[in-house]
Amino acid sequence: ATWLTMLESAEQRRPTVQAADRRAVGRVIDQGAFHPVFQPIVDLGDGRHVGYEALTRFHDGTNPERWFDDAAQAGVGVDLELATLTAAISAAHQLPGDAYVSVNVTPALLGRPVSELGSLLDDAPCPIVLEITEREAIDDYDLIRHQLGTLRPSVRLSIDDAGAGFASLRHVLMLEPDFVKLDRSWVSGIDGEPAKQAMVAGLVHFAEATGCALIAEGVETEGEQDVLARLRVPFAQGFLLGLPERAS
Repeated sequence: ATWLTMLESAEQRRPTVQAADRRAVGRVIDQGAFHPVFQPIVDLGDGRHVGYEALTRFHDGTNPERWFDDAAQAGVGVDLELATLTAAISAAHQLPGDAYVSVNVTPALLGRPVSELGSLLDDAPCPIVLEITEREAIDDYDLIRHQLGTLRPSVRLSIDDAGAGFASLRHVLMLEPDFVKLDRSWVSGIDGEPAKQAMVAGLVHFAEATGCALIAEGVETEGEQDVLARLRVPFAQGFLLGLPERAS
């Protein structure tokens, strides 16, 4: 078969594939075939758990990104987001202390009527931070700023994966977040790489000047932790500091 023939065949199959994905996502939602886990976010100054990032694990063992990507392509991404967000907020009642919970949201969800998300967040037992993921592009910053303005100040904002690409840095400039998460690529091996240390020092200065706080992701060694603390990065998360676990 020619490349054009194969492409035309794929185009013809696409609606069937999307319909199958929609049914699969629907079954996952109806059966509750997932559960939230929470990874601590730690104050590097005193070791306190200041927050927890809510993550989703699917019972079939599939990579969560695969489920969310398939759902988005099938047109039901927001439905899966809302279902997992509801589960995370419900489980947050079992978390200790007065720490906040950070939940991942896409621009598509933030673009929906703000009352839909607001009514769900009203049930949260703790402060909530919305963490914008790069799973989708932001086409209308004015709309997202308006939606966030309606939810603030009771809900705070975090930008994920800063430094991983242009999109996340633009989010920082356009949305004025409360937190900025340093991508794992800047954290890995930072204790042995002066160039990374210089870059992170610059981001620390930017954060202090603009009133947001940095969170280093993916901290796995004591050397990384020590350097981040020396550079005045206030918060961190990673396997060294705590694994993602169910609330208890």
